[in-house]
Amino acid sequence: MSDNFFIKNKTAIIVTALAVTSAFGAYYYYNQQQQESSSKTKDPKSTSDEKSIGGSGSSSSSSKKNKKKKKSKTSSSPEPNDNATESTTAFTKTTKYPVNSKGLPALTSEIISSLPESEKEEWAMQLKEDGNTEFKNKKYEKAIEFYSAALELKKDPIYYSNRSACYAALDDHENVIKDTTEAIKLKPDYTKCILRRATSYEVLEQYEDAMFDLTALTIYGGFSNKSVEQVLERVLRKHSIKIVDQKEKKFALPSAATIGSFFGAFDDEKILNDLNESGEGGEKFLYDALIKIQNNTRDGYEEADTLINQAVNALKDDDTKVNVYAVALEYLSAFQFLKNDPATAADSINKAIELKPRPRAYVFRALINADKSSYEEALKDFKAAEDLDPKSPDIFYHLGQLFYLTGDLLNAEINFNKARSLHPDNVYAYIQLACITYKNGNPELAYEKFTEAKLKFPTSPEIPNYYGEILADKGDIENALKQFDISSRLQEKLDRFSVGALPLINQATVISRESLERIGEAETLLIKACELDPKSELARISLAQIKLQKDEVDDAIILFEESCDLARSIEEKIQAISFAEATKMQKRIKNDPILTRKIAELMRQSGAL
Repeated sequence: MSDNFFIKNKTAIIVTALAVTSAFGAYYYYNQQQQESSSKTKDPKSTSDEKSIGGSGSSSSSSKKNKKKKKSKTSSSPEPNDNATESTTAFTKTTKYPVNSKGLPALTSEIISSLPESEKEEWAMQLKEDGNTEFKNKKYEKAIEFYSAALELKKDPIYYSNRSACYAALDDHENVIKDTTEAIKLKPDYTKCILRRATSYEVLEQYEDAMFDLTALTIYGGFSNKSVEQVLERVLRKHSIKIVDQKEKKFALPSAATIGSFFGAFDDEKILNDLNESGEGGEKFLYDALIKIQNNTRDGYEEADTLINQAVNALKDDDTKVNVYAVALEYLSAFQFLKNDPATAADSINKAIELKPRPRAYVFRALINADKSSYEEALKDFKAAEDLDPKSPDIFYHLGQLFYLTGDLLNAEINFNKARSLHPDNVYAYIQLACITYKNGNPELAYEKFTEAKLKFPTSPEIPNYYGEILADKGDIENALKQFDISSRLQEKLDRFSVGALPLINQATVISRESLERIGEAETLLIKACELDPKSELARISLAQIKLQKDEVDDAIILFEESCDLARSIEEKIQAISFAEATKMQKRIKNDPILTRKIAELMRQSGAL
């Protein structure tokens, strides 16, 4: 199972892995179902339960303030005779039950205890039919009275279902949950009630319970109901966003490999030649910080961060060092940006530009703007940097990155070529040009460009790593693995922290995708990757996937949650916590004997067991 399979099939994993004795058998079953569903698409309106499913989306309001505006579509018409347990006794208009002055049923315990069972059955059915009439007339409170009276005579899942439909129409979701729960106790596969309860759970933001019900619907539907899977994905995302929002926000530096690739794409810092390395105070702090950044070691960036803050504090009141202070603010902004604190980073870089603008300061600000999708502002910053120094390679490399990420490969190539000519030692420019060539559909020329880069940078771990990614994408697995191995061995010999754990992660991903028998080998590589780079969220999320395949669920959950804490962007955090919550749902499904038996039955039918 590759990482792409995991990302694209969270829903399938929720409802299959660990629900039976073998997670791999479950994946086999899911894939079989996918193949079958591609040949014949099920009409979503073919059954009464599926009609309810069609209305689930609109009733799940994202805000409780909207609940009164939209009535739940899952409060569909009450069922007349769709329960196998219901009596076939004919409804007779001659059956009379006592009513009060308002025409509502007036049953007492004495009356009920005096009735023979056959008459209880007749009265209950007539009460239900009269309740249906009130429901159709949208007199939901009255309908509730009739269904409640019917339930006093007989505990029938349909009566609970019909009353829950009234509560849904009244947006009384607590009572919807109570009644549907009673109905499901009597009829565990009552899909209409399961859906209605899931909808109410979602409205009340009880997302875990909603996910459980939606997963049950997916199982009862034989994993073939796409509409339910889409709702499940939506609820999982809502649940994950809520968890991420509730987490304490911590501003911490990411993986050293991430920081190294960020600073490594810039030209050498010229101001180093003007700083007094033997001095003291703020200027000395800045000098030492820049040397730490230049050395590119795993622990050096934490030290550089501390030194930059010391430099800023020491220089802020020194009017004789305004230019040095401005540079310190630039790097303070860069570290704040890397810590995923863009607002503070923007304040720092704006102050630096006000004091003494440099091309690099504008480039830093352009990256901050691009990160929040303010592309026009980013382009203005690149233009301002070019006005100051039209030969600064930093401008054109990062402008090329902006075009590359927005899909403008032509302009990306133009700018990367310009960056390479101005800064021939920027290995990333060579790599990006080779990748663009590959994306443009010319793999042979891309290979030549990688070979050219290898000759120029023979000890660079970056080149074989990214070359390996291209080969893996092309399907040349054997040579891809060789390149990843070369990259990891080159990294081991370097003092600087270049690609870090990335080639190990790539190697493990390809191995696990190609052969389930090599899961142990992939696991060993990923454990090594986590040790090499303790801040790599990618290493942890990849190892978690391996743990999941090995049915080591608790370990997988811990790793997914650690990955969430380490991830830089909100979207990456949401994805990681989604995996954790999906895995927790697996455990809950496995502990439900009814659903576990149903999955096993479906898998036996498919030949997976």
